[in-house]
Amino acid sequence: MGARDASLNLAIVLNYGVGLFFSGVGILIFTMAHLAASGFISAGFFGLGYFFLSVARVKLERREIKYRRFFRWHAIAYTDVRECGESWVFGYIRPHRYAFPWGSIYFARPTSSDSLFGYDREIITDIRSRANIR
Repeated sequence: MGARDASLNLAIVLNYGVGLFFSGVGILIFTMAHLAASGFISAGFFGLGYFFLSVARVKLERREIKYRRFFRWHAIAYTDVRECGESWVFGYIRPHRYAFPWGSIYFARPTSSDSLFGYDREIITDIRSRANIR
């Protein structure tokens, strides 16, 4: 396993950890004494936790992109990719059809080998070139 794979595995583990943390905070904040207020705040923490838990791992194949969300691998053809870019520390793929649950596929990116604190843009450039996106 190379440094890139180790960095990507660490990013996935951290996303699961952060997702479970925010979900746990949502459980701890919810009280029966103040259902409306605590329920609203807890729902925000659950939503944030679910987002981090739904971040995918992407593997580029010859004719399609495979992504793993939770425990199952899915595939999307390069011709189905409408847009690909970066959003904060994540990359995203926006397909022509809706991708559950956010409409886009957010994926973890490894840290860059040529920058101290940056994230790798190589996977985004590869997806854009294979999908003929500028």
